[in-house]
Amino acid sequence: MTIALIAHYLGPSLGIGQYLDRLIPPLIHELKLKNIETVILASPNAKEKTPALNPVDAQILTLPSLDYSPTKRLIWFTLSFPSFCQKNGITGVIWLSNPIILPWHPPSIGVLHDVNEWKMGKKYGYLKTTLRSLIYLDSSLKFAKKIIAISEATYNDILNFRSNSQLQDKLMIISNGANSSLINLPPVEISAPKNPFLLSVGRIDPEGKNLPEAVNFTKALRQISGQSWELHIIGGMNASSQNKGEAFLKSIKSFDWVTYHGYVDNNSLAQWYRQATAIIFLSNNEGFGFPIAEASSFCKWSVVSDQNQAAFEAGGSSLIFIDINDPKNSAIKVLEELKQEKPPLVELPQWEDSAKLYTEAILSLVIGH
Repeated sequence: MTIALIAHYLGPSLGIGQYLDRLIPPLIHELKLKNIETVILASPNAKEKTPALNPVDAQILTLPSLDYSPTKRLIWFTLSFPSFCQKNGITGVIWLSNPIILPWHPPSIGVLHDVNEWKMGKKYGYLKTTLRSLIYLDSSLKFAKKIIAISEATYNDILNFRSNSQLQDKLMIISNGANSSLINLPPVEISAPKNPFLLSVGRIDPEGKNLPEAVNFTKALRQISGQSWELHIIGGMNASSQNKGEAFLKSIKSFDWVTYHGYVDNNSLAQWYRQATAIIFLSNNEGFGFPIAEASSFCKWSVVSDQNQAAFEAGGSSLIFIDINDPKNSAIKVLEELKQEKPPLVELPQWEDSAKLYTEAILSLVIGH
């Protein structure tokens, strides 16, 4: 039996890209130990922007260039994917991202990172969001042999929206690892300020990531502390949030204490984490939260929304929860917490452990078919 790992995402290497980059090397290692023949099916975007895919010890097949055409992608996976699998001897599929699972596909495992199409019903506009939820979520839940939720928060969200006994039998949690390879990168020179500063890392999605609230919170920090706190923002934009992202960046140009750096390389990103006073990540609807996990790896505090149910799984005891709608009292709370220079250490899941659990799930697919 040949297992295909589908590695697919659009735009910059942010959440899904980081997930693939961290999981695939130890997962390939574990699958080889179990003598499971594996190929990786990577979208052109993922192959280009995921460093771990280049030296990985497995065959990589590049999928057709359908990254930015959801309709063409759906048609290809509906009509051409079964024959593609047959041609390449693929008898089982693990969708590591963006699953499109149909009954005539080989036996499949789907990984769900979040259920924002259900939680935020108009995220992409009503019609597009409805179609996305049918294709990526409901179809996967119905036709997959197993569903992996990347966190307890995502698991609970799935059952909250689609609870039935049949689903519970196929649904399982495999938590993402919280360790980051960024900590092993050498120091580099960056344009970090001498003033205390908050670091925001992630997609430039003002509504989804609550970026205006991060600006308001930083403003409150400056007013209450009397110090020249700054906010530094790192990240890229994808097509779904580009217009709103560009409008947000235009709105902050007048603040000389807010700086947008765009998308930076990993060495620079690691250095930003090292030098930040704390990380700010105020999204309410995350399935995990990679910036939180990376901050924890660097022994940094993360300021997070008290509505973010997944935060604890990524950051453990390195979190400072705030009410994002009450910046003044939140600033007072954070300034008090930051008197502890470093957060207490806590043991969090490792990617190597996650890879072993994925391998067990894949073995059950192999044995069952």
